[in-house]
Amino acid sequence: MPAGWTTARAPATIANVGPGFDVFCLAIRGPTDTVSIREADEDSLAVEGPEAGTVPARFAENTAGIVLEALRQATHVRTHLSVRVRKGIPAGRGLGSSAASCAAAALAFLEAFPSESKRIGVAGFLRGAAAGEAAVSGRHYDNIAGALFGGFVTIASAEPFVLAREAVSSRIHLAIAVPDFVLKTADMRKVLPRKVSLEDAVSNVGKASTLALALVRGEAVLAGRCLEDRFAEPARSPLLHGYQNARRAAFDAGATGFAISGSGSTVFALASTRQAAEHSAKAMRDAFASDGASANAFTSVVDNSLPIRALVKNRGPHFSIVTS
Repeated sequence: MPAGWTTARAPATIANVGPGFDVFCLAIRGPTDTVSIREADEDSLAVEGPEAGTVPARFAENTAGIVLEALRQATHVRTHLSVRVRKGIPAGRGLGSSAASCAAAALAFLEAFPSESKRIGVAGFLRGAAAGEAAVSGRHYDNIAGALFGGFVTIASAEPFVLAREAVSSRIHLAIAVPDFVLKTADMRKVLPRKVSLEDAVSNVGKASTLALALVRGEAVLAGRCLEDRFAEPARSPLLHGYQNARRAAFDAGATGFAISGSGSTVFALASTRQAAEHSAKAMRDAFASDGASANAFTSVVDNSLPIRALVKNRGPHFSIVTS
């Protein structure tokens, strides 16, 4: 392990992306979590940053610490670690906050222990990185895969792994509004329907398939038309105060599509131009304010960087991972 601190960052993510429930994820430019590690006499963890008060500050309870322990177990690394977590992504807002801490911790481990990490392979590394998510909201790979692989990730299966990664065209612009209230992922999963109609299933499959193509091609109008979700969003939107007004405001400002980010409370819109995205972000922020909820709004694009590049060398922006 290198002397001194080893530091890694991971981006915020938008999971589900409309009809891609538990399947699609976008990494976005903007908010990040940072994790630094170094060798120590005993395990310890500290949390800092504007969102520090929202997460546990003990090694065994923080998602970053849980991931580091899982990766030590998988790789047989026995080094005790001092850990610093800087939270830049608000928790409970649907932007992959816990996944970003998991991913940043895993990436710091990869940099500090490259040969040991490579021995377990990308699938083993991904499972270890997901351990923190599993502890807080169940073992879901969408956010963690997005934070590690960047770009646009689609997950067909987790056992065995069948996933694909694509870069998203810079012609796709994002408007994002983050209300100041929390919606817990575990609670939002409880309201999901156990069964869906054949008509709704066909609609989601068709829209998700076309959405994936539109994102890669940079067709913002087509992508926006395909953001409709008939699985999760109808059940979750009534619990998101201000949802309808924000949706209406986004479209009135020029957005091509609108959806909940992850399980909320963040919402996002797609736009064809940066200007339209800026107008939509402001409109969504103002709509939440008119409903009595303050919100932070910003514009972004998909982050096509590849944080986990060390484990997927010699692969371009378009690749897949298939395990048996």
